[in-house]
Amino acid sequence: MMVVALALMGCGTAGERVAGTAVNQVADALTDQLDSPVSRVRDAEWFAATYIPDLNSSGRGSTVYADTLAWSGNSRDDAGARIEVRIRVDVEAETGYFGSGHESASSTKCFRYEVFVRPNPVLRHGIACPNDPEIMMPSAVPFPTLPDNAEDVLAAVLAAASPTSLDGDLRAAFPQDFVTVDTDTVDGDLLAAVGVSAERECIVGGRGADGVVEFWGYDPTWIEPGELGCTTRIVTSPPL
Repeated sequence: MMVVALALMGCGTAGERVAGTAVNQVADALTDQLDSPVSRVRDAEWFAATYIPDLNSSGRGSTVYADTLAWSGNSRDDAGARIEVRIRVDVEAETGYFGSGHESASSTKCFRYEVFVRPNPVLRHGIACPNDPEIMMPSAVPFPTLPDNAEDVLAAVLAAASPTSLDGDLRAAFPQDFVTVDTDTVDGDLLAAVGVSAERECIVGGRGADGVVEFWGYDPTWIEPGELGCTTRIVTSPPL
């Protein structure tokens, strides 16, 4: 068995081994990229559109080609967001000292990535590359988020609202279904929290009896699932 293993290790030309190593390095880099941002639920098409096209590059002595073959699911699924990708690296011939150079060559490998929300790691599996595959063109649908001027909008609503109109005024100002609104009145102060729960976004503000509008910071863990969430309790009943 040892003889067979050694023989297999010696298969391929020097150029092919260099190209194969380069493919593995690209695959490793993609694993790291997919693993870093996954604290939110994303579908597989979003991952594919966001990370795979950027793998295509040309540098000194080599060119990388990356194609999306398939995608399915999302990072909350038991099987994760599944992405299949084909990576090819072409290397140019290189002359080195003492016979260390290599001829031009190419290596192509295919992989399936399974991406999960944290803390589960990204899984990568080598798969057989299909013959004449249909190359897919994923597109990243923008994920829900508060508008850039959300704090200004909230301040304007707080400045003009009455205790009875605050909730309705805020829902009119933030009509998107994915935006949550929570309001309260405490000792004449108007309190409001608007956010996007899925993206852990939340702005909490209030207007005092003197008419001054202010905003409060908070520990980000307070709005995680199972915690307070994006509510006025961040101000009225913060965790000890």
